Amino acid sequence: MNHRKPISHTCERLSREMKLVELINVDYNLLSIFHRLNIRLPFGDMSVEDMCQREGFSTELFMTICNIYIDEEYRPSVGTLSADALPRLIGYLRASHRYYLDDILPHANMHLESILSYCDPLSGTTLRRFYDDYMVHVRKHLEYEEQHIFPRIETLSDNNGVLAATELDMPHSEIDDLTGDITSLVIKYLPEQAPTSLRCELLFHIFRLRDDLRRHALIESRLLTPLVERLSKTNSL
Repeated sequence: MNHRKPISHTCERLSREMKLVELINVDYNLLSIFHRLNIRLPFGDMSVEDMCQREGFSTELFMTICNIYIDEEYRPSVGTLSADALPRLIGYLRASHRYYLDDILPHANMHLESILSYCDPLSGTTLRRFYDDYMVHVRKHLEYEEQHIFPRIETLSDNNGVLAATELDMPHSEIDDLTGDITSLVIKYLPEQAPTSLRCELLFHIFRLRDDLRRHALIESRLLTPLVERLSKTNSL
């Protein structure tokens, strides 16, 4: 089972000269970024910079995303990013949404259905209601970003407009609360007939989504918002 090790602000810093194998050894959860960006394997002894050049992706942006992903204390400097970083970042965030909807959630759904087959009607109905509420909030959050936030930023880039940072406020705390509710239900209250292995698999995917959404929020607050502020300031001159 995949477990993310806690990483503090003293963690190993990544560099563009690192071999990709070395990068993954720092935190193998970074493999999901390659998946989202549709970056091709094999790597051989290719460095991070060589891979970014091959894929036509900004090395600086890629390194910034990876550093945020492995270190919650990391504070990026947007001043080093080029003008095309914003649309590329939006592309990454959209890819993350597809990753959640097409990869993580279907796996969670599969394990939920397996667990429900062991539950009595009351337990099954309760678990289904909690999980459906969770799914609705996750999907609404992603849809709001897709339909309202990202298009406005893209218009800002195209039409030299101005967008206030307050308009980018995208809270994730409610999803965290719902994750806690499901966790308590699955661990504490489901009948003994529901196998531990299935419970752990379901919780693994839910925690995996929670942790990734937290990093998603950090990328938005520490990278997307400052980039939008910088572009808005430039457009207002």
